[in-house]
Formats: sequence, structure tokens, C-alpha cells
Amino acid sequence: MAAKKKDQPASVVSIKGFDHEFKCRGHAFEVGKTYSVEGKIVACQNGFHAVSTDSPFHVWDFYPVVDDQGRLSRYAEVTQSGEMDSEKVENGTKIASASLTVNVELSLPDFIKRAVSWIVDATKGKDESGDCARIGSSGDCARIGSSGDCARIGSSGYYAQIGSSGDCAQIGSSGYYAQIVAEGKKAVVACAGRNATVTGADGAWISIAEYDRDGDCIGFASGCIGRDGLKPGVPYIAKGGKLVEAGQ
Repeated sequence: MAAKKKDQPASVVSIKGFDHEFKCRGHAFEVGKTYSVEGKIVACQNGFHAVSTDSPFHVWDFYPVVDDQGRLSRYAEVTQSGEMDSEKVENGTKIASASLTVNVELSLPDFIKRAVSWIVDATKGKDESGDCARIGSSGDCARIGSSGDCARIGSSGYYAQIGSSGDCAQIGSSGYYAQIVAEGKKAVVACAGRNATVTGADGAWISIAEYDRDGDCIGFASGCIGRDGLKPGVPYIAKGGKLVEAGQ
């Protein structure tokens, strides 16, 4: 059962998701502007909503990396203030507020790097297992495994090897040469580091950054395993703006 918390600070920095047009539920937003709403603030009923940085990948529950039509979602760091109400569920905390300021839009690489950093900081010295585990690693050559459902996994070190067999896993990696295998259903995987390789099960959405020879990110290749010729159990890389089988 979800737990609500009424006591909130005067303001809080959160993460908000938007569709490809920078809209949320039909409302258009702009960076640098502040928005307000009247009436009693109740999470999931009234107010401007965002997710806590304690579980940043929770935003993917509402705005996944790519929507059902293959369009990239957008994200921003926001400040929530005024009357607030929050609702905590097993995947994270959703916060509603009377006022919301859009501080800065985060590119997908920026979002992944920040999310990984938040998870790593929140999980230092912790070893979690089971469903809804949140796992963070900042060291190079990390090897991370998760078998529970709804796992949130973040890695910022180079040469990470990440495996997940639970359903609905959400995995983010910002280090170079990550090798990620997501065998569960409805997995969402995003890699911002160079030379990443991702293998997913049928129905998994994967998004991999592509870099030029100078080391500059030139875009993301995204797709859903099982569609457009993408095969389950096959490792993919980003090349030419598309997901292609590793080794090609």
C-alpha cells in the first residue's frame, strides 16, 4: 500500500518527465518558467508532479526513454515549492506541489549520469537483493547482478558488466564499455557511455549513445526488442543512428 507524507520542506529539487514535445498531460512547459496551480494539493490528483531524486529512474514509470511510437521522452530538473504532498510506492516517491519551476532540461546522457550518481550515493555501503532492489556502483570493472523484479541499477564506472533477470528492470549506465544483459520482461535500458553493448529480451526498450571519432556524443539509437528486426538475446551497439548487432 502506498504511504503518504504530508510534512515537506519549503522547496525540493526533483526530476520531471515530459513527452517529446516537452508537455506533461497536455500542458506545455518551458525552461526557466514557474507554474502554479490552485486548490488542495493531493498526490496523483491535483498539483504539478515530479519524482524524488532518491529514486530518479522512477520517472521512467511515467515517461520511459522512448514512447510506444519510438519517440524520445524528455526530462528536467525542477524545483517544487508551496503546498506539497507526496506518495511513496515500491518504486519511488511521487511529489505533487502547488508551484513548480523548470530549472534546466537534461539531455538523456545528463539524466543518466545524474541518476547513476544519485543511486551510487544513496547505496554506498549497501548490498541489496530481492524485488525492487536499488543498486549503485561507481567503480571501474563492476559486476552487478540482480534477479528480483523492478530493480533499479546504476553504474558510472568503466567496463561494467550488468545482468538482470527480473521483470521491469530499469538500468542506467554512464561508464564506457558497459556490457548489459536484461533477460526480464519490460526492461528499460539506457547507456550514456561510449562503446556500450546491450542484450535484451522480447519487449525490452534499449537506448544506446553513439559517439564520433573525437569522442563527442552524436545521438542515441533506440528501439524495442522484437520490433523492426531487433532480436531477443542478441547484443546490440549504436551505429549510424541505429541499433545494429555487435560485431557488424
